[in-house]
Amino acid sequence: MTSFLPTVITPDDVRAYKDRLDPFARAIDRGVSVSRLDAYTRRAWSDFFRSWRSFCDAEPSWLHAAAEFNAAEHYEEHIIHWQARLAPYCPIPGPLLTRPVPKAPAPASSVENTVKTVAVAGAVIALALSLRSVVRP
Repeated sequence: MTSFLPTVITPDDVRAYKDRLDPFARAIDRGVSVSRLDAYTRRAWSDFFRSWRSFCDAEPSWLHAAAEFNAAEHYEEHIIHWQARLAPYCPIPGPLLTRPVPKAPAPASSVENTVKTVAVAGAVIALALSLRSVVRP
């Protein structure tokens, strides 16, 4: 069972994510710069890397932190794709980027269960009171 509380993404979370991904993108760029790739592939990588650098260098904001975190996840997928695509053709220094294995959801805590029980009880009482006021002559 997952938590019913919302996840808050802060600018620090976004910055940490960018900082984790940046060395992998830079390693690919170093590999591409010394390889003999065709012009189309080199240009495609260059466009992607320029987009990444622009995104990575931008300071995260509180207003867009969740959207920026989602964008960083998409960049991560693209970096993994580029590593797999280019590995046979050019040397990519360093380890390959892998997505972390998702953890099994933690069981609901007693606090969460208590809050859910109180919420359900409150809804039942509110429903009973509203029905009582409607049915009353």
